[in-house]
Amino acid sequence: MGCICNCFVGLLNSVLLTVGIGFVISGAYLNINGNSDCEKVLTTPLIVMGGLLLIISLIGIMGTSCSSTFCMYIYLTLMFLLILGVIAFTIFVFMITNQAVGKAIADSEKVIEPKNPMDFSNWLAKKVNKENNWKKIKSCLIDARLCTTDEYKLEFNFLVLVDQVPDIEVYNKSLPALQAACCKPPDVCGFTQKNKSVWEVPKSGPSSKNKDCKKWSNDGDKMCFECDSCKVGVVENLKREWKALALINICLLAFLILIYMLGCCAFCC
Repeated sequence: MGCICNCFVGLLNSVLLTVGIGFVISGAYLNINGNSDCEKVLTTPLIVMGGLLLIISLIGIMGTSCSSTFCMYIYLTLMFLLILGVIAFTIFVFMITNQAVGKAIADSEKVIEPKNPMDFSNWLAKKVNKENNWKKIKSCLIDARLCTTDEYKLEFNFLVLVDQVPDIEVYNKSLPALQAACCKPPDVCGFTQKNKSVWEVPKSGPSSKNKDCKKWSNDGDKMCFECDSCKVGVVENLKREWKALALINICLLAFLILIYMLGCCAFCC
């Protein structure tokens, strides 16, 4: 039984070793070839996580292949701490992504009038709303050409060709949530859309006192990137991405627990 457990632990640790190497290489590649800080944001997490997996898997392989009790003890201790860390992070992610955020964005296809991010009590919203953090996020959105992607232009041009005069209201509601929040003024402002990125302010002024109306600009590098609605959109986008990360963590957790149980079996035998 112990021999079988040793074989399985060695095999699974080889998989962890491969994953760790992949993480380190990916982090190094992003650090060397990334054109902006936005592209390098995952560099440190990838290298740190990859390094941890490399160290733990190598100790596990040494412990099983050399039948070293000391290596297995260190390996199981590190693996236990890693499992605790993944559990804590997963719980944290679920806690910050499942709190109510008021009327923000119903889903990825329909936009509802946003609420000021200062009203949010959750951790993500507070982080996004910090001035220094928002400057970096805004820079990333501009660098990613959120409002000027070719797909966005082609979709609008296609509607123009098909419908001659497209229903702007229907088109705007069909935009992805983040684009709808950052690439156009709030509907309550009553601005008139001339084309995809140009909006005209009524002579009588905005039809709402919403402060986002004054923050809108037809400048492609400004648009509604300073609007509260854009911040809300970013928060909701982060929530969806972090929920996906939590699901990945659950799968990783199950894998780590399996290895840990087999390691305990090999250690006891």
